[in-house]
Amino acid sequence: MAGAIGQAPFANVPDSGLTSLWGLDKIKAPEVQAKGFKGQGVTVAVLDSGIDYFNSYLSNNIWTNSREIPGNKIDDDRNGYVDDTRGWDFTQNDNTPLDIDGHGTFVAGIIADPVFGVAPGAKVMPVKVAANDLAFDNDIADGIYYAVKNGADIINISYGQQSEINLKLQQAIRFARENNVAIVMSAGNQRQQGATQPTNPALFSVLGNYGIAVGAIDQTGKLADFSNPAGNNRINYVVAPGVDITSDDLGDSLTSWSGTSFSAPYVAGVAALMLSANPNLTPSQIESILTATANPKGITAL
Repeated sequence: MAGAIGQAPFANVPDSGLTSLWGLDKIKAPEVQAKGFKGQGVTVAVLDSGIDYFNSYLSNNIWTNSREIPGNKIDDDRNGYVDDTRGWDFTQNDNTPLDIDGHGTFVAGIIADPVFGVAPGAKVMPVKVAANDLAFDNDIADGIYYAVKNGADIINISYGQQSEINLKLQQAIRFARENNVAIVMSAGNQRQQGATQPTNPALFSVLGNYGIAVGAIDQTGKLADFSNPAGNNRINYVVAPGVDITSDDLGDSLTSWSGTSFSAPYVAGVAALMLSANPNLTPSQIESILTATANPKGITAL
């Protein structure tokens, strides 16, 4: 993180000692937050199952479209989406990207929850592209275009597939890169089924140098049994906490989950901290700093 502003590593802050906060302690988020860098001024688009924007812990961190007048049934900002005051639901093509299964809310909490979040000063933009544990290429692509055109600085995608992605999604990923928006993606959870590299869209993105893929480690620093590794290609790939993670659930509750879906938002949160410290960083610079400064011994064993 200190590399984002050309400083020596920040002074250590004692670990919280709380199991529920092990992920923050592992990536040394408290050290950065203690310096006043909390993601302020940064918007992270969460392309997921939506976000429970009625969750009181996240309510202050929900992105709102200031150019849109709520409820007047007019596309005030002429962006093609009527009354998109809190993002958009591309699964239903409406302006209520509310999470009903918890996945997106959990991801958003890792990014910006005031206690469990890496970047509690950041805003999270609800972009619903998944329902019933399914996310389709066209919806993800539309979500990327929406996020970029509406001011997102970072896009988090915590979904993956073994098959190749379609041309529309490939073009959307390139569009984000061309418009200076960083994309962070989960590497996938198929290693126990024989996977040797990240799933798509992460694989397409990192092979084309359009983003960064994130694998999962446990509290000991071991690559999680389920986490897809980097593979043999030289790609932008890092690992982050992804086992027994605590974050927000629906209805102001908390829960614990595991998966690379939840490693990616740790890195998206770190990217938000970096941009709050140095808003001029490009996606390439963010990725270079992350991969260059990541602990090479962060994975204790495969």
